[in-house]
Amino acid sequence: MISFILLLTHVFSHSWLECTKYEGDLEVFEKDKCLGLPRPLPGNRNVGGTFGADIGMDFRPQAGGARCQGNAQAGIAANYGGQANLVEYEVGKTYTIAWPPKNHVAAECTNAFIPDTFLKLYMTPYDATQGDPDQDTFKEMPVKASFSDDPHVQGQIDFKGFMKCPRFCDDTDKSLCTGTFTVAENVAPGTYTFQWYWAFNGPADLYATCWEAAVVPSTGTPATPTAIESTPQQPVSTTTTTTPIPTPPGCINCCDGSDIIAPGTGAIVSFDYLTSQENRWLDCPSGFTGRFKIFCLLEEVRLVDGFCNPDASFSSSDSDGKDQSGTVAGLSVALVIVIILFALYVGVTQGWICTDEEDPTKWKLPRWSSEEQAKEKPYVKKRADSVLTVSKTELPVLPEAPATWYYTDASNQQQGPVSQMELVKHVKSLSQGAAQNTLVWDGVVCQDWTPATSVPSIKKQLEIGGTFTE
Repeated sequence: MISFILLLTHVFSHSWLECTKYEGDLEVFEKDKCLGLPRPLPGNRNVGGTFGADIGMDFRPQAGGARCQGNAQAGIAANYGGQANLVEYEVGKTYTIAWPPKNHVAAECTNAFIPDTFLKLYMTPYDATQGDPDQDTFKEMPVKASFSDDPHVQGQIDFKGFMKCPRFCDDTDKSLCTGTFTVAENVAPGTYTFQWYWAFNGPADLYATCWEAAVVPSTGTPATPTAIESTPQQPVSTTTTTTPIPTPPGCINCCDGSDIIAPGTGAIVSFDYLTSQENRWLDCPSGFTGRFKIFCLLEEVRLVDGFCNPDASFSSSDSDGKDQSGTVAGLSVALVIVIILFALYVGVTQGWICTDEEDPTKWKLPRWSSEEQAKEKPYVKKRADSVLTVSKTELPVLPEAPATWYYTDASNQQQGPVSQMELVKHVKSLSQGAAQNTLVWDGVVCQDWTPATSVPSIKKQLEIGGTFTE
């Protein structure tokens, strides 16, 4: 149970691209074989020290806002030592890039349901007179890459896509993950901005890392070979998914085709690209009845209606005809045992149950045979660490709630992360109409963007806290 709780705390982590040209071992990172770094953050802060160390490189692009971390011109001047020293790629050749997993890989040491919605690579010509382009411009030049051509299959342990990290269980935070990409033959030589673009929990949960590179004509010699890839820790599944229809160039504020978890199932359903503000009904997966609706708003796909219900005619056995009732019964017994042991642990640590002094192997509730015995050996219940108030009332020490909520502001831009207390304070400051139009999301209570006033815990705090502003 404790391990499961710790695992939940990791699901809100992050990642970024750390090496833009890697020629080392594909299982263990070799620092001297990393020949290129991404664009630095403000203040010339950059990765390149301990692989996977958190320095704030986990940039989250905002809808209608910046799509890259840092500044391209400052990056060329400060990080690369001048344009002549940019990382260099030859047209027609394949290169390896590397990133840390940050606990986000489906494996035996985690579980099969760690999400990886998609990982893509884009490039666009670098223009020193302009800032970074919008996402539609990036999407005009998708780059052929191993992680997008053969993506991770949701719900399976396959070490594909973002999760190509063969030694993940050795270090779930900082082990090596790699992928390859090929510079197309028809790419004109010049300086380009590349964008590593990863969606974690869903199409709206995005991370991006950008860097500049010089694309040069082919020299006719093969690229430096990388180490031979070893067999992953887990067997690779042969299951494939249908590749969504790519978003056509110039489609403004469109949403890329991807996968989404069908509500009430935990199963994945694929969908093709949607135009801006398009609604679309999707059928529930096999074994369920019903449909659900998705909506495209500012390049983000949102679940807005519908639900899936179990199909009564669907067999409770798996696809191989094996009855799963034994597995379910075993898990039920294990759960009962865990609950009993946990209750026993709480009873002992809280002093509700103690051992018999004459026979320590026997357990008993604390009691006294007479008033005299109670006076001679008063029973004092052990207290956990707590806070003592002025009125001598002991209160448990509670950790500060993590800032995991995101919300949309008056311009429909994503803001956050903030704590629930800060979120409630912000919503209270709005008019009632504006509060009802504010969407919130945290990935646990709300798996999709939801009106703030429709979230029970937030609604209750708003009702207790008073009225909205006029």
